[in-house]
Formats: sequence, C-alpha cells, structure tokens
Amino acid sequence: MIRTVIVDDDFLVRSYLKQLGAWERADYQIAADARDGEEALNIIEKLGPDVVVTDISMPLMDGIEPIRRIREQNQAVYIIVLSCHDDFEYVKEAMKLGADEYVLKNSLNEESLYEILTHTAKLLADRKEKFLENDEAKRLMEMGRQSLKYHFFNGLLAGSFCSEEREARRNEAGIRAKYINSAVISLSVLKWGALKYRCSELELEQYGQRFLRKLIRQLERRAGETADSSEDTGRDYAECVYLGEGIFCCFLDMSDLHRDSLMKQRLTGIATTCFRCCMDEEYVFGVGVSSVCFGEEGIRHDYQQAREMIKLNFYEEAGILYYGDSPEIGKVLPQEAQELSDRAAEFVKCCQYEAMEEGFRKVSRICRQQHTDPRLLLHWLKSMDERLGIGRTQEEYAGITDAGQLMEVCEDYRRRLFAKQQREIPEHVGASVRRAVDYVHAHYKEQIGLPEAAETAGLNPAYLSFLFKQEMGVGFSAYLLELRMEYAKALLCNTNDKIKTVASRAGFNDYHYFSKAFKKMNGCSPVEYRKYPHNGKT
Repeated sequence: MIRTVIVDDDFLVRSYLKQLGAWERADYQIAADARDGEEALNIIEKLGPDVVVTDISMPLMDGIEPIRRIREQNQAVYIIVLSCHDDFEYVKEAMKLGADEYVLKNSLNEESLYEILTHTAKLLADRKEKFLENDEAKRLMEMGRQSLKYHFFNGLLAGSFCSEEREARRNEAGIRAKYINSAVISLSVLKWGALKYRCSELELEQYGQRFLRKLIRQLERRAGETADSSEDTGRDYAECVYLGEGIFCCFLDMSDLHRDSLMKQRLTGIATTCFRCCMDEEYVFGVGVSSVCFGEEGIRHDYQQAREMIKLNFYEEAGILYYGDSPEIGKVLPQEAQELSDRAAEFVKCCQYEAMEEGFRKVSRICRQQHTDPRLLLHWLKSMDERLGIGRTQEEYAGITDAGQLMEVCEDYRRRLFAKQQREIPEHVGASVRRAVDYVHAHYKEQIGLPEAAETAGLNPAYLSFLFKQEMGVGFSAYLLELRMEYAKALLCNTNDKIKTVASRAGFNDYHYFSKAFKKMNGCSPVEYRKYPHNGKT
C-alpha cells in the first residue's frame, strides 16, 4: 500500500480527509497525520512515506519549509499541496520548491480524491522506477570511485608510487587533496578475527560497505555544518576508505591549515564524529588517531600511528585513542612470561595450579603496565599451548582480543590439564555429592574435612557421608586421603622439597601421620619412594 502522511492544522479537515473511502479504494494507507510543519518533519523522517498531503498555510511552521526540506533529502516523495483560493503566492512558492500538485480544499470529495490518488499512484510508480535506476547507476559509480580510492591509498601506504604516478592515480580517483599535511583516523571492528569464523565472507563484506556508506554520510553532514564556520572551509578534507578485515580509514588533508590549533580542532572534531558513528553499531569498534604529519611520506607515518593506537584497545576500553596522548606499545615480551612458559609443564606435573594462576596474574599485570604488543602475547600463548600439548583452533586464538582473557586461558588450562589428574565423577552421581566432590578437588590441599564439604553440598555431614559412600563407591575420608597422597607423590617425584614441606603442601598437617599413611598405601616410606618411585605399590 502507498503510505501517506496528512498535514493540516485544522482537526476537522484532517478528520474529514481520513474518513474518505477513496484511500482504501486506491490502495493507500494513512500512516500518520500532523498538525503543523515541524511535527510533520519529525513524522516523515521516522516513517518515510510515499506521499505527503499538506496544507500550505499553517501557524508555527507553514507548509513551505517542510516541502523544501523533504526535497533536499528525498526526491521520490510525491507532494500534494492543499490550498484555498487566496493562497496563490504560497502555491507558486510550493511548486517552485518541488511540490508535485496542488488541490483546492473546497473541491475535495470522495470521487475527486479517488481520481487524484489513482493518477498519483501511476506517476509515483514511474518515479520510483526512475529513481531506482538512478540509484543503481549512482551505486555503481560510487563503487568504482571507492575502488580507485582504495588502490590509491593502498599505493600510498605501501610507498609504491613515484611522484608522477601518485599524481596520476590521485586525479584518476577524483581526490583533490594533496595530503602534504595529513592525519589518519583508523576505525577497527575489534573482534573481526572471530567474526570471520561465524559469518560468511559476503556478509562481512556487505557489512563493511554498509558501514562505510554510513561513515561517509556522517562526515559529509559534518562538513556541510562546518563549511561556513571558521573551523573548516570545504567538504573535501576527509576521504574514507574500507581497507578490508574490519579496518576503515579516514585520510584527512590539513594542507589548507597553517596553525596547529586549527589542525587539532579539525582532527578532534572529525574523530568525535567517527566515534559517534560507531557507537550504535552491533560490533564494538576501536578508534585510533594519528598526529599531524608533514611531507609526502607523512601519510604512511599517520597510518602506522593510528594502527598502533588500535592495539591499545587490548588493554583500554573502547574509545578514541590519540597518538602522543596515549601510552606506547611495548615491543618486548616480559621476562615473567618466558619464565611462566618454562615452568608450565612442571606446574602441571605437580598439580600446582595456584602457582600457574599466580604466574598468569603477574604476566597480565606487567603486560598491562607495559602495554605489550598483543601480537607478542598471542605468539607466546601459541608456544605455551605447543609445550603443553593443547590444541586450539584459529578461531579461538582470533577470539582473544583483550587482556582480561589471559586469566580465561589460565582457567582453560585448569580444565584441560589439571582436571586430568582428578578422578572422574561417575555419571550417576547426584548434584549434592557432585558439589562436594568439586569442592574437595578445589580445596584438598587445605585443612578441610567432611563438615566443610557438607556445607557446600547443602547437607548435614552424616547424610553426606552416607550418600558419598553409596554414590562414589568410596568413603569421604578415603577419597580425600587418596587425592592428597597422589599430589604428595607428584611433589616427591618432581620437586626437591623436604618431606615435611611435601606433607604440608599436600594438606597433611601432621608429618608423622603422613609418613605412616604413605608407607601403608605405597609399601615404602616417602624417602624411599623419592629414590625409587617405581618400587611402590602404585
């Protein structure tokens, strides 16, 4: 149906028009009505109707101003003006601004409206077809221009142009800016690497082109608003290009400005517009801003600076990061990371998850302080995985996009590596006993017993003891003792700790009890086991 908005300050006129059956007969829908031009503009912007029927003479904002604004934004809307006999001058102005037809109010009735609407429907269909053809032609032309711009800026960034070729490619792309003084704003979808595994190439490319068009429109609107101010003098100071992989760049020409304050004002203004453009997107963006660089090679330095700022989003919340006002990226992996990598296998053998966790915390803290290059950390994690025999997909690596995920990797190690050393819980075990078992696995090195496990399980100790033996096939105390003993044996084999220290670390607060229980369970003393671990019962 043809969506229509009626605009008239007279409630009776609006009511009369809406109740006429000609609308439905001609396949029209009254989408909304408005009392004046200002209200009408808000409704039209929100609903995007096909036809606007508007009175020409109204208080507050008359019908002339809405016609002018509608035509600035949408040439396809069909505008019908309602007038009285004495509105001739208004009508002339309305037609001059782009109204399609005018109708005398006192001539409107069921049949005359139906005739107007059927005639309008034919004209509207022809107009829409023509505009679709024009829009398609414009779209193809814009795609061609964007392709030329893409190749021009890629050539600049790669440093592959000689002076003559640079000038020829610049003219070919229709770029008037010289970029003698320049700056770059880089916008990046922060989790693009992970998105590549969840979305098709076509979906991502379509999103990239759609966001690029939105960004260009926002900057053109800003350019129009500032064209008459002292800040800027034209619309062509920024060129936007989509470089692929979720990376968008605005290349700013500062060659017409000679004061640092004006350059900074323009740079921050455009950066703010870019950031606002990202705020309502479904994906999180990082915005990196270079300093102003000078000379023909400056734009390459601009781009490197802006991209360097994007890396800081690994540590900082998404926002605008300015080169020079933000910390530098650390180019060296902290020594603590290498030390953790060297000892990781030992921690796993000795069931020392707490030590590994503390190592990850330290690495995470130092990397945050030094803003270590995320690529170094990713390479480090891959090497750790190789040492520990962990298989991780490229999608999983691509999903690591902020420093907080380092501790998630540590937790993943606990699930994959340390859990292997724990006895599997039978499938038939109920939720209460399962909670107790999980608690024991997490705290067996501490001074815990049946009461603490029962509190966690939400049962009284006697009933938990009964359920535990029934469902696990072993008593609670025996299960806890066995866990502690297995850990003690691992410490004896893989550390040089004194026997008393081993007993304490494994959760035994009585060294003599530990030695006696160890010999009973393993057929030899702890000292003998350390010398000849394969001679024990196990």
